[in-house]
Amino acid sequence: TSNSGSGGGIGGTGVSSSGTIDAFGSIFVNGVEYETDAAQILIDGEEVGENALGLGMVVLVSGTLNEDGAKGTATRVIFDKEVEGPVQSIERDQDGDSMLLHVVGVVVITERTGTVFDNTSFDSLTVGDQVEISGFPTEDGVMRATRIEKKGEFVEGESEVEVEGVVTMLTATEFTLGEFIVDYANADLSGVPNSTLEEGMRVEVEGLLEANRILASEVEQEDTAEDVFEDEEDI
Repeated sequence: TSNSGSGGGIGGTGVSSSGTIDAFGSIFVNGVEYETDAAQILIDGEEVGENALGLGMVVLVSGTLNEDGAKGTATRVIFDKEVEGPVQSIERDQDGDSMLLHVVGVVVITERTGTVFDNTSFDSLTVGDQVEISGFPTEDGVMRATRIEKKGEFVEGESEVEVEGVVTMLTATEFTLGEFIVDYANADLSGVPNSTLEEGMRVEVEGLLEANRILASEVEQEDTAEDVFEDEEDI
């Protein structure tokens, strides 16, 4: 069974589905209503209640799917934001229906009707806003935002950022991640195999941003599809 939806398909009795939350009651992902009463819900690795989920979040749902393909039961719902940091610039199109944001070096496609906004809006978003973004990365490194939540105003050296990328120019204390230099001398590396970074490793970095430097508090290896799904699993 396959259903069209926001970025994924589903099938079988035991299932994992990746897509946006389109509605509540319990939650609707890729057009399927999943009961979440007994589900474990994780946001950025921390267990929370269902009320912490929001429309437009890209989640990974594991559970079972009914034979009708319209309803299922979730055993786990996982959300991990794609990027968090300051809006560095905004480029609006002539029609006023879409715009390109630059957020900690990531180009983010944002749409008036296709993106869910929380604590802000398409028209009120401004440079300097600290935002959390969920969405789908494209092959060329651009992200299409499904949800943007304003967390406050960015304060250099105080507001935490989170960004993903590939480790280059690795030294004993620093590496380059896109346009940023990451100081990982005092970072938690428990999320990296053997706590050892490698050139070319894809990672997620959390820390404080000052100019083009990130003072990292945590560096984790970013999961691939092979890490998320089990062999022979329906998705």
